[in-house]
Amino acid sequence: MVTEHSAPINHYVNQKIQLPKISFLKYFYWPKEKEIDFDMENFFNNFKFIKLIIKWWKHLLIVLLLSLSLSILFSCPWFIKPKYKSYAVLYPSNVQPYSNETSTELMLQLFNSDDIRDTLIKKFNLASHYDIDISNRYFYTRLIRKFESNVDIRKTEYESVIIEILDTDPQIACDMVKEMVNLFNKKARKLQKDKSEEVLKINKDQLDQKQVQLDTLKKKLDELRKNFGILDYTVQTKEASKAYYKSLGGGKNADLIPSTVSSMIKNLESEGGDFISFSSLYFAATDAYNKDKENYETTLRDVTKQLTYTNYVSSPMPSDKKTYPVRWLIVLISTVASMIFALIVIMLLENIRNTKIISESLGA
Repeated sequence: MVTEHSAPINHYVNQKIQLPKISFLKYFYWPKEKEIDFDMENFFNNFKFIKLIIKWWKHLLIVLLLSLSLSILFSCPWFIKPKYKSYAVLYPSNVQPYSNETSTELMLQLFNSDDIRDTLIKKFNLASHYDIDISNRYFYTRLIRKFESNVDIRKTEYESVIIEILDTDPQIACDMVKEMVNLFNKKARKLQKDKSEEVLKINKDQLDQKQVQLDTLKKKLDELRKNFGILDYTVQTKEASKAYYKSLGGGKNADLIPSTVSSMIKNLESEGGDFISFSSLYFAATDAYNKDKENYETTLRDVTKQLTYTNYVSSPMPSDKKTYPVRWLIVLISTVASMIFALIVIMLLENIRNTKIISESLGA
């Protein structure tokens, strides 16, 4: 009995099924080597796959319903807190770059500074808001990572800066954006004030030096005026010369020239050079002092002025619609992944079952 049935079974197992192949030319003028072959075996494999789905349709339906139900359940606010996004679009103004960077790049650097981040964390008590245990050894690292995951600052293609903040409370998200812009203005103002104060100190030192120089020259000129009566060298020289030559022209001797004229001429001869030199230096120092004073006053205005360094394109507002999570996407991905996994498991079970049947047939 075994011998009679073993031959047909072996023939059934070892025989290779030859499926017909269809070949044709895509275009009548194509060469023969470009014929396209369609293996009918692919068609029957697809048909077999459809039969497999029909066979296990109940199980697949159960998996589909379970995956839909669980994904909807676990994506609800009970398990995933919804987050709301508030944003602002800004352009920099009154920002002076320090090197080759643009004003927008400098704005990005300031927004990403540690003091702005730490001030926000402290003001909004984000450690408690994010439910982070401060007794943990690495709580600050976790806090920074959580903050960075909720805050996004980037440059747009139009050289503006966009700030986006996610939070479970839409009002907090909006307030954080406003406060971040406010802190940026304060930091930019402080940097400019510090730089202007350095320049102001230099201008003040130069102004004081010029003032000392002016005082010294004025003192020298006052001594010449008081001790030698020289008030205006050019005018006094002209008048003294006229008086001198007038006396000589009157037929009188030089000894009879008035003593005041003679004394003035002697003073002009001995001290006139110093008077001219000190006067020139005094006028030059006065011009330099006026320029330094103008620079000092300009720098002083830079120190005391209150400017804003941002221009709003879009102002932040509390959002009335959640941004995260995208529930339909979670449900879709979860359902598709579950169905694919279920099909893989079914195919493995079918393969094991067929292998077992063939083994039992061969053993029989």
